[in-house]
Amino acid sequence: MDSLTGPSLAIVIRTLNTADTLSKVLAKLSLRPGDELIVVDSGSTDGTLELACSAKARIVPIKAADFTYGRALNVGFATAEQDWVLALSAHTVPLRPDFLDLYRAAITGRFQPNVAAAVGPTLSSDVDRTLPGGVTHFELEDFTHGFGFGAGNPNSLYRRALWEKHPFDEALGGGEDLDWYVWALRQGHSIAAVHAAEVLYISRRPFSAFYRKGRVDFRAAARLIRPHSPSAAGLIIRSAKLLLYAALGKTDWHGAKGSLAHGLGNYVEARALRKSGSRPAGQ
Repeated sequence: MDSLTGPSLAIVIRTLNTADTLSKVLAKLSLRPGDELIVVDSGSTDGTLELACSAKARIVPIKAADFTYGRALNVGFATAEQDWVLALSAHTVPLRPDFLDLYRAAITGRFQPNVAAAVGPTLSSDVDRTLPGGVTHFELEDFTHGFGFGAGNPNSLYRRALWEKHPFDEALGGGEDLDWYVWALRQGHSIAAVHAAEVLYISRRPFSAFYRKGRVDFRAAARLIRPHSPSAAGLIIRSAKLLLYAALGKTDWHGAKGSLAHGLGNYVEARALRKSGSRPAGQ
C-alpha cells in the first residue's frame, strides 16, 4: 500500500499511567508529515508523558476529577485540526505496521459518501480474529438490531465535522461511542467496519474492573440497541475456551481473565435488566 496516499489523520490517545502499553502503541503508528498525535492525559506519573514527548505528541492535560471518556475525547477532538480523527486507547496495540494506512485507504477508496465513523476490531487475543480484510457498512436497522461490530472508541475513526455538530455525551459513564453512532445513523449516515485495522487490547486491570466495565457496557448497549443477551451456557463455553487458549499460549492469562470478567459482567447485567422488567431498545 502506498503510504503517501490518503488524508492526514489526527490520533487522540487517552492516558493515565500507561507507559508500558503506550510504548507498544506508538511503535506501531507509522505517522507521516501532516498527521497529528494528541495525548489527553489525566495525571500520569510513570513515564507516560516522557514517551508522549519523545513521540512529539501534543499533550493536553485534564484533571482526574473531571475525567469521563466522553470529556477526554471531546478535549482531544477540539485540539485536532484534521478532517478525520482516530480515537485510540493507550491499551490497544495495532497488529499491522500499515495500521494507519488501512484507514487512509478506506477513506480514499472504500467508504460510502455518507460514512460518519469507522471502527477496527479490538481483540483480546489472536484467536478472536475473524475477517481478514474488507469494509462493511452498517445502517441504522442493522445496528439497532444487534448486527454490531464489537468495537468502539478504543479503535474508532470519526469525521470531525460531524463530531463538531454532536460532541460525545460527557455525562455517560460508558457507551459514549454507541450513543454517538446511533445519533449519526439516525441522521442518515452509516458506520463502517475496517476489518483489517485490528488492535490487540492489553491491560493489567483487576478482574473487578473488567467485570464492572462489562456491566456498564451491556447497560449502555441495551439502552440504545438490541444486544445479544448472553446465556449461562455460552459463558461456560467461552470460559473453557479462554482457559484452553491461555494454556496453549494463544492468549495470556491477563487477557483471558479480562475477557472472562467482561463476559461475566455482561451476563449479570443482562439478568438484572430482565429481572427489573427493562427491555433492550426496539423490543
